[in-house]
Amino acid sequence: MIAQHRTDESFLADQAAQAWSERLMRTSASCPANIDSLLAPANPLAAHAPGNAIFPPLDALPAQRTMGPDERPAIGVFLDDTAERLPDAHTSLMATRYASLAIEKECEVIILSHQSNAGFERFGFRVERIAGETTAQRDDCVAQIRQFWGLEIMI
Repeated sequence: MIAQHRTDESFLADQAAQAWSERLMRTSASCPANIDSLLAPANPLAAHAPGNAIFPPLDALPAQRTMGPDERPAIGVFLDDTAERLPDAHTSLMATRYASLAIEKECEVIILSHQSNAGFERFGFRVERIAGETTAQRDDCVAQIRQFWGLEIMI
């Protein structure tokens, strides 16, 4: 995951490291206001009920993620947000730490959340929602996400 020695030139030439550096610059405790409740009545196409989660059998999915030469390994971050979304100030601090981790370890960070909007999206993180009504369905969902992204390390 980590190169033996990185020079300033190699860091600046690394496009993924620069993308994570930009995410670091965007981290702030200020959060946009949610105006969905104001806009939904004006939009007849706005969904009022969540869709159904459908899980194909794990055997039907590819066995593992194949990585190209320019792709990076991924680390999964499993949020403890089943009951409610994490506070914005906490999310901002964690986004800074996860972006720093991605730069240091030369990897991608994938956030796994139970919430429809985890708060990490505004910083540019990839966020996967854990769906399912039962514990078994949620476990299957996490297994599929791990298999899809090749997540061997979960934080």
